[in-house]
Amino acid sequence: MAYSAAALSSAETAGFTNDKPLMASQSANVATSSSHWTFTGSGADTDKTLASAPAVRAHDDIGAFTTEPTNISQTITAATKTNPCVVTSNGHGLVNGDKVFITDVGGMTQLNNLEYEVTNKSTNTIDLLGINATSGYDTYTGGGKVTSVKFYNFFFTTGDEISFDTLCVLGHNLNSIGAVSVSLEIADNSAYSSNLKEIAQYTISGTTDNRILFTNLNSEGGSNTYSATGTAQRYSSVAYVRLKIVHAGATAPKVGEIFLGTRYQLSRNPNVPWNNKDEHSEISDFVSQNGIIQRYVFYRGQAVRSVEMSLGSSSNIAVVDDWYNAIHEGTRSFLWIDTPSSGAECRLMILDSADLVFPLAGPFERNLSFTMREQPPYLSRE
Repeated sequence: MAYSAAALSSAETAGFTNDKPLMASQSANVATSSSHWTFTGSGADTDKTLASAPAVRAHDDIGAFTTEPTNISQTITAATKTNPCVVTSNGHGLVNGDKVFITDVGGMTQLNNLEYEVTNKSTNTIDLLGINATSGYDTYTGGGKVTSVKFYNFFFTTGDEISFDTLCVLGHNLNSIGAVSVSLEIADNSAYSSNLKEIAQYTISGTTDNRILFTNLNSEGGSNTYSATGTAQRYSSVAYVRLKIVHAGATAPKVGEIFLGTRYQLSRNPNVPWNNKDEHSEISDFVSQNGIIQRYVFYRGQAVRSVEMSLGSSSNIAVVDDWYNAIHEGTRSFLWIDTPSSGAECRLMILDSADLVFPLAGPFERNLSFTMREQPPYLSRE
């Protein structure tokens, strides 16, 4: 079954534009046993977890998963002005169909900072699929690196396809390693060759590994490429989705969590007083006889939010009911975004109590009340 896409509802768009809080649940079927996580488009799990690089969140709704793939970054020693271009890299370890990123080539600089597909590989050479270097390319003079493009893949069996409209990547090292870009792609087959679309793209900049948030997933118009100004879409019946990381160098890209979520857009802010800067650090103090305090710190900067909200519209009440059901009656974590359209910051939260406190306060109006706490990694510590 092919995936489909539809624009968000007018109520969702209005709430987002007016900067009202947004909640997103992990897409329902991500928790099923039929879903699995690999590092190659074919589904063959050849990359292994390293003891020195455990997942930030070693277990979540998708179970145990690996965060650090094997990485191939090899030196180039030759490149030919032929059709196709043949690159020599002794003992490269690449296979046909691999995607690679080439940097630092001398002379034939036209190859630099672009992505290629490997074909006709031998032990020490690879052909660059579709690259005709017979004209318009300078002569290779030396140097260069070829680095494998890495994919973090989700697969879902028939009947367990997912729907989502929000992406958050937490606990990564992409800025630290100087990665080039990260993008989200969906397709209709495990080889990612049928109906392939890029629905998000983030260009890496700076050195801080802040979480990456997308509330505007789309492939605008007839294009298969993400558009930052495109209309936000909700994708349904998705069986194959992957995070693509383009980088250069010997350090492998690491990802702690990929959160594919469905939004539940509120239409108003919580009642005042509303403390959207509430953070908690867990400590234990030991006071010696001479009055010196020895402070033991368990963790720092956990966000806490206490929400009180009056809702009268039946549609707004339905949003809360649907959100509570989507987080398995309050037992699972979810994303909370205070201000989604102006400097959005997302936090992974969980309810202090799994109860839905939502009593009637009039013929139609209900009062919503809940307290939530942030789950690691804490946003304030990034």
